[in-house]
Amino acid sequence: MSTILKTDAAGTLTIPADVCRAAGIEPGGELAVKTEDGAIVLNRPRPPIWEQILALTVDIPPEELGKLPRDGSAQLDHYLYGHPKRPE
Repeated sequence: MSTILKTDAAGTLTIPADVCRAAGIEPGGELAVKTEDGAIVLNRPRPPIWEQILALTVDIPPEELGKLPRDGSAQLDHYLYGHPKRPE
């Protein structure tokens, strides 16, 4: 699908609702804009990292999450690399 759009005198671009919906974006939604090789590229903004992590953990049963060490962030080197635990 190809649509020609024009900006107004201030440089504002209005994307028609049907074009937004065809791209899977609700009208009024946010878009990430960048320029690339002289072209304007629009993308959906990436969700923040904490939302991405939460999305990956929603299917983990609570009993499995309960097995994670409570001091995991404070003793990261111990759990990742086997270093001795630091004194607390």
